[in-house]
Amino acid sequence: MKGRSARILHLIPLTMIVFLCDREAVNLMAHNARSQSQSASEKSSKKTIAAGEKTATAKSAPRRLPPAASQWVETTLRKMTTDEKIGQLLFTTYHGSFTATDAPAYQQMMHDVKDLHVGGFINVTEGSPLGIVKSQAYPTAVLTNQLQAKSKLPLLIGADFERGAAMRLDEGTSFPTAMALAAAGNPRDAYTMGKVTAREARAVGIQWIYAPVADVNNNPGNPIINTRSFGENPARVAEFVAEFVRGVEENGGLATAKHFPGHGDTASDSHLDLPVIHADKERLKRLELVPFRAAMDAGVSSVMTGHLAVPALEPDADTPATLSPRILTDLLRKELGFQGLIVTDAMDMGGITSRNAPGEAAVRAVAAGADAVLMPPVPDAAFEALQAAVKSGRISRERLDASVRRILQAKARLGLHKERLVNLNAVNEKFGTAARQKEAQDISDRGVTLLRDTPRRLPLDGTKPLRGLLLALYADPEPYPGEDLERELLSRFDSLTTLRADTRFVKADMLKLPPADTYDLAILAFFVRVSDRKGNVDVPAEQAALAEQLYKTGKPVITVGLGSPYLIENFPKAETWLAAFGISDVAQISAARALFGQIPVRGHLPVTIPGVDLKAGFGIELPANPMIVQPMDASGGAQLQPAYGVIERAIADKAFPGATLAVGYRGKVAMRAFGKLNYDAKAPATNVHTMYDIASLTKVVATTTLVAKLAEGDFAVPLDLDVRIERYLPEWASGPNAEWRHRVTVRHLLTHTSGLPPFKEYWRTTNSAVTAKRSTNKQETLSKIFAEPLEYEPGTKEVYSDLGIILMAEIVERLTGRTLDDLANVYIFKPLAMKETMFLPPKKLWPSIAPTEFDANFRKRLVQGEVHDENAFAIGGVSGHAGLFSTAPDLAAFCQMLLNGGVYAHQRILRRATVAQFTTPQKLSGGTRTLGWAVPTEGGSSGHYFSAHSFGHTGYTGTSIWIDPDRQLFVVLLTNRVHPTRENMKIQQVRPALHDSVMQALGFATATAR
Repeated sequence: MKGRSARILHLIPLTMIVFLCDREAVNLMAHNARSQSQSASEKSSKKTIAAGEKTATAKSAPRRLPPAASQWVETTLRKMTTDEKIGQLLFTTYHGSFTATDAPAYQQMMHDVKDLHVGGFINVTEGSPLGIVKSQAYPTAVLTNQLQAKSKLPLLIGADFERGAAMRLDEGTSFPTAMALAAAGNPRDAYTMGKVTAREARAVGIQWIYAPVADVNNNPGNPIINTRSFGENPARVAEFVAEFVRGVEENGGLATAKHFPGHGDTASDSHLDLPVIHADKERLKRLELVPFRAAMDAGVSSVMTGHLAVPALEPDADTPATLSPRILTDLLRKELGFQGLIVTDAMDMGGITSRNAPGEAAVRAVAAGADAVLMPPVPDAAFEALQAAVKSGRISRERLDASVRRILQAKARLGLHKERLVNLNAVNEKFGTAARQKEAQDISDRGVTLLRDTPRRLPLDGTKPLRGLLLALYADPEPYPGEDLERELLSRFDSLTTLRADTRFVKADMLKLPPADTYDLAILAFFVRVSDRKGNVDVPAEQAALAEQLYKTGKPVITVGLGSPYLIENFPKAETWLAAFGISDVAQISAARALFGQIPVRGHLPVTIPGVDLKAGFGIELPANPMIVQPMDASGGAQLQPAYGVIERAIADKAFPGATLAVGYRGKVAMRAFGKLNYDAKAPATNVHTMYDIASLTKVVATTTLVAKLAEGDFAVPLDLDVRIERYLPEWASGPNAEWRHRVTVRHLLTHTSGLPPFKEYWRTTNSAVTAKRSTNKQETLSKIFAEPLEYEPGTKEVYSDLGIILMAEIVERLTGRTLDDLANVYIFKPLAMKETMFLPPKKLWPSIAPTEFDANFRKRLVQGEVHDENAFAIGGVSGHAGLFSTAPDLAAFCQMLLNGGVYAHQRILRRATVAQFTTPQKLSGGTRTLGWAVPTEGGSSGHYFSAHSFGHTGYTGTSIWIDPDRQLFVVLLTNRVHPTRENMKIQQVRPALHDSVMQALGFATATAR
């Protein structure tokens, strides 16, 4: 298949060597299980994976503390009361939002600190009628500081940041799921994720990261792990787990491998009941335990227990791993030699509460070997039960001290014994930065995986008109499903109809699909979140029924799986399926980018999907579509030789000393440079990147485009084309011809029908009342235009006028509060990568810029690198009518953007409808002008063969642009014909001759000539 390839990465089962008799540290030697990508039709190249197991001691121990820190730990431990020691084992919750000091939540936190002596807190989300409410960065930082200040001992603050800080904090960096990282295939992405997560956590006072998930998801029916896992291959999961651990531990955090001894092969949710792992010991050794060993080798500080029944390790069916001495002490502590913190999963989960009272559960967990009891449902009951257990000897004081010592060591390792508060003034420097979010988005982009595309629909072509339907189906309560996906698609479709359904606010059976003739293509987005206490990762029946209706419409449907990849098995009618492995904002953005080819699709399944013959490692690869104009091939360039001859003869005839030409046709461009910068025999030759003063092309490239953006209404104050300009420029109304003046609108300015004269030499002193004193800045120029008499009744004829466009630029600046050059740079040049287009080029560029005129009247020097137009120079070099410098490649990109309907390189500059609106001839001008642009006319610069829908513009210095949307063609000509004098007017013959020659070369001369 041209342009795409179905590739399978062969995942080899891990071969394990039995425990050796020596007592050295665990040494996981699982090598990369993923082979080089290859076509499914090619012979697989298998890589053998060797993995050694050794019983562990020292290597699984935490990093050694400095002597001073060790002394603090022992001194502190000796001084602690029994109650303080017991409290250190308990970790309760708080929500990082504004909390008044007399609020019950705050009082509870104070009770936990002062009366229960808790070892720390856990940052959590809260539920609301509208869904999950996350914490916020500043309240979190403030509350942690307050809690730390109130606590006798430093507190250890934790959070479940599996997908980065954004999983619990609104403003945090949002990462994709673990499965998406694995689909991307680079374990270093896991390191980056761990690093960013740890640094952001520390910025708001959180030190303990409850991640990574070390479970091997080898059960497609697992309702609670699923996309939280790095996949089904233990060696591959181990690589990602180890890198995430290093990323956290090397950047100031404590990592946590969970859920020991492995939650991947379960069919029930431990939040609801007690899942059972049916594997035997040998299977556990070669599969479930592999990532945990890797985490220990990588220096993980803590291991979280799973609320799981594991008969092979614990014969009592009612004793979960969390409460089993055989699993926590005998296996994890002794056999595997882990010396870090053993922490429970949340003790309020059904896997614990369904069989144990809160106090008894806490005692059993500590007795089994846990050091930290997370989220006891009744903290006071846990505290009191532990008091009784220590007093009775059920939990020995030595056992208690061992856990407290580990907790204090962890705090010392973080430096909390020296500084426990965070700098609130630094939060917005270290948290949720744009640079980090870009890193996370790039990682997400790499993980998108194409599982099916039978009709070869992808990538979609964003340059063609396309009406879309988005059906966003959310398998959980969600008031506004698909918000980020919709926003991304809105800029890519010409129109988009969105229907949403969830399980609470809008049920799927309440929706009615729109008529099939109202859209060209449908995006069906399944949002299926892995969430606790739901019990499944499926599409609700009523939503599945609506999806089936959509498949039956006969219109093209692209299905996007935002969540579990296993869903594809249930939808055999889905001809195209794109998997993003999560519902987060980054996943939605990545999916939209992949749909339209902004990014390549290179992801590969980390799991096998039963029933549809999709093996782990499978993925259809698609290259990105850069959506930029491409070089024309040699034959196309040769075809344009007659046009090149026109320019070469013009140079020989001294119409101009040099030129650059760009001819674009059907997305391909040929560019050529001719002549020299000036007529000196030693003058440098031009090249295609030679910068020219493009004079009045400024009117359309900058000013008109910005006006069009303002008219779209996306700025704070929109621009109304038919409003009288005195609304925006009150000074205008005080000028002469009051009756005519009151009738002038923005549309009059753009169509050159306002009554203003063509130009005035405001830079020159004359005897006129208006120009008795020359202008030296923009305000003086504007004052003169405001006082300028109108020469004809507005709307009665078209007279091309610089003055009207100068006013137009002033309106743009007043509506936005920003300068024209800043606006053009931000909204046009940067998005289009027009790096060689600018107002006021820096002096270091002047020698390489084509010179214009020797100015004998005003500046008394050769003008090079400064704007040629005197009024623009007097204004300061930045004006709506002139001042831009540019190159042929940059203007080629601009022209192609317009031919594409306002989009280029996947950057939406204008809507397709706006481009059509601003390039359609206007009645006001008698059909000779659009809103800003000129149209082909008899004897005009476009020649004889540009179609009736064409538009263009010329620049006084010898520049021009002509664009023919019917032929998907543009011609950019840049010259410095005014060098050394403006009296040279030979360009008037060159332009039409060039355009006719281009049209003849491309085979359009047979069309009826005007």
